[in-house]
Amino acid sequence: MKSFKRSTKILFGVLVFLSVVFGVLLFLAPTLFQWYCDYIGRGEDSYKTLVFVFYLCSPSAATTLIFLFKFLFQIKTNEIFSFETTKILSKLSWCCLSIVPLSLPLCTQFLASLPIPAAGFFMWLFLTIIKNAFEYGAEIKDENDLTV
Repeated sequence: MKSFKRSTKILFGVLVFLSVVFGVLLFLAPTLFQWYCDYIGRGEDSYKTLVFVFYLCSPSAATTLIFLFKFLFQIKTNEIFSFETTKILSKLSWCCLSIVPLSLPLCTQFLASLPIPAAGFFMWLFLTIIKNAFEYGAEIKDENDLTV
């Protein structure tokens, strides 16, 4: 149990760090992307596509961070196998799936970005399977709670 609590604190710290990095990127992304496109010798079209897709995917990324925090709080309160947790997992999976079509324009300019929609699709699949397992676990827990 001690390592479980330590692991939860570490994960919380990682999420806070990623949230700060994401917040900073919301302001610095155009400058960083311009520098990157200049560095690799890509034109204005690549820069505009990169900025467009980043800000197009930003709401999904922010929503994902929010639901990851909610999921961690569910774990912290020992409400792991509950229907609230399955709702959170469902929303997380849809956030991952939303990235797939939104990131496809990036693949036209940067071939190396193909893993982004692929990862989004596989995370959707993985989280949907995990959500179904948690849903089944929540049903079993509710049945056991009603047993005298």
